[in-house]
Amino acid sequence: MLLRTLLTLVNLATIAAAIGVLFAYPQYAGVAFYILLGWMAGSLVLVYGPWSNRQIGRRNPTGAAPPPMAPTRPSRPLPSDLGFCIYCAAPLAPGTPTCPACGHVTPSF
Repeated sequence: MLLRTLLTLVNLATIAAAIGVLFAYPQYAGVAFYILLGWMAGSLVLVYGPWSNRQIGRRNPTGAAPPPMAPTRPSRPLPSDLGFCIYCAAPLAPGTPTCPACGHVTPSF
């Protein structure tokens, strides 16, 4: 579980409790509003900070660092299945990696 997920759950529970207090004790609505506003601003800093991407709750049994992530983009262009070039509208056969008319690499979706 990411620390960001835990912080989000705590923030939702706190906001729900604050709304419940606002309905139960309307005479403190002004004070509760500013406390809730401060809590929400602080939680944005906590949730979107660089430290919130840490894994919590599980440890690697060997103590070694996790393996590096695989690259998300392929090293070679994938063939297009559109049937036409999006740059010049020339018809393409399925599986053509580049447009023969304009030379652009055909994107794959």
